[in-house]
Amino acid sequence: MNKDKMHEYLDRCSKCGGCQAACPLYSETQMEPLVARGKLCLMQNYLKGDLELSPKMLELMSFCLLCKSCTEQCPNSIPVDKLVLSMRQEIAEQKGISFVKKNAFQHLLQNNGRLTMAAKLAYLYQHSGLQWLVRKTNILGLLGGDLSSKEKMLPSMAKTPFRTQVPERLTTSNSRLRVGYFTGCLTNYIFEETGHAVLQVLKNHHVEVVIPEQWCCGVPALASGDEQTAVQLAQRNIEAFQKAGVDVIITDCASCGSMLLEYDDLVGSKAAKAFADKSMDFSQLLADVIDFNPGDKEVRMSVTFHDPCHLKRGQGVSDAPRKLIRSLPGVAFREMKDSDRCCGAAGSFNITHYDLAKKVGHTKARNIIDSGAQAVITECPSCIMQMRHMLEREGAPIQVLHLAELISKTY
Repeated sequence: MNKDKMHEYLDRCSKCGGCQAACPLYSETQMEPLVARGKLCLMQNYLKGDLELSPKMLELMSFCLLCKSCTEQCPNSIPVDKLVLSMRQEIAEQKGISFVKKNAFQHLLQNNGRLTMAAKLAYLYQHSGLQWLVRKTNILGLLGGDLSSKEKMLPSMAKTPFRTQVPERLTTSNSRLRVGYFTGCLTNYIFEETGHAVLQVLKNHHVEVVIPEQWCCGVPALASGDEQTAVQLAQRNIEAFQKAGVDVIITDCASCGSMLLEYDDLVGSKAAKAFADKSMDFSQLLADVIDFNPGDKEVRMSVTFHDPCHLKRGQGVSDAPRKLIRSLPGVAFREMKDSDRCCGAAGSFNITHYDLAKKVGHTKARNIIDSGAQAVITECPSCIMQMRHMLEREGAPIQVLHLAELISKTY
């Protein structure tokens, strides 16, 4: 977003404070600079030349979940999340990004071989006895910085990436549709069970699936201000799925799905628009495109649903997953309080700002517990990681499952 456009949006802010009620960070801290109104004021003063990009300014701009809650509530339709992203891009251009992030974006996200190697090392750490030793000796706790708590958030890595476990093309009899499956990094390297559940559900609906070579969607880089890397990743994915010749592109990750829809604006080509127009969430495909039929096996379980920020507000999808859940035999649905309130994951926010994310996550965990459900269902791997961690901290034996996993239990 250019600075003229930023000025235009910033001038719309009436300082009404309506964003305060919607902001999860403000509700936990009562700090004005963390809410949209405060951030917009800081941006406006920076663009006028009255503020510099000081370390404090950089820190405050990092305190945003990009959950879009304030944007949804704003009476003047100010896209606060996009303004924050633009500001982070300005910071990246003027101050650069951290050494760790720069290397991760350029040498891992853009190189599947290296990313796979990093995932294998994480798997070896977990299964070689090293993780047990680290936890037993509490060596990370001695180093401070909540490293011990953060390490416990690391889920069990897949022994091999999901995409190496399945063929690139899965045909079926009486195929009605050819779907391209964007697996995302977390399903590929961690939540392989989600990937297999997605394929099982689609197979039962006679859908042909193509899983081409693909790369990170780009959202981690974009959220850190590295738009160049995000564009490069988007272009690779667009080309890969264009060659696959699919009718629809789906993903099981709300964050990835929201990012795929942004490819048109991000890249600005006809191919990017075609890609974005074909992209949709897994639940949308089932509820709105094909005639969904669950299996006959009853799943005697009470469940609630957590709306990922990038699913409800990023993609406008809320009714589809609930419609699917209510159709499952034996499943009792219980709506939780503030189901669309951010869980605190926000990509890597729960790593970089663990204490604050923990406060946000605690509220989400209490709402899940108060629903009385045996399981919470969602459609974002990052949310799954956060909610499992927070429910474990609360000592609550509540399952956290992806929607695809719940549906697959009926077959």
